[in-house]
Amino acid sequence: MVRQEIYGCLLAHHAISALICQAATEADVAPDWVSFTRTVRIIRRAIGPAASPPEREEHLRAAVKADTSRKQDINPQRRHRTCPRAIKRARHNSYRVKRARHKGTRHAGPPTITPRQPAHMRS
Repeated sequence: MVRQEIYGCLLAHHAISALICQAATEADVAPDWVSFTRTVRIIRRAIGPAASPPEREEHLRAAVKADTSRKQDINPQRRHRTCPRAIKRARHNSYRVKRARHKGTRHAGPPTITPRQPAHMRS
């Protein structure tokens, strides 16, 4: 029974993620700008307490996609920054305690990875 419930949650997560991706593609925005939590709330409100008849399914899907990808509700782009690994209060771990000098660093663009040749292939 527990395994079925886990699979059910995973399938629901996958279905919601697919719906987010479709809605974002149709609205011409990046899928990671659409809030997963907000989409779950929209779906719950659209479905209601009982399942809807099959003839309303396409109408509900279109309404959820439209609500999910409204321009005023899209998440803003993420800032490109890095912060040092520090915690606010000391506990039983090896991280530094956060101080005023621990400032984040803002970058001009997203992090990039430049592939290099392995050492054994260089001449």
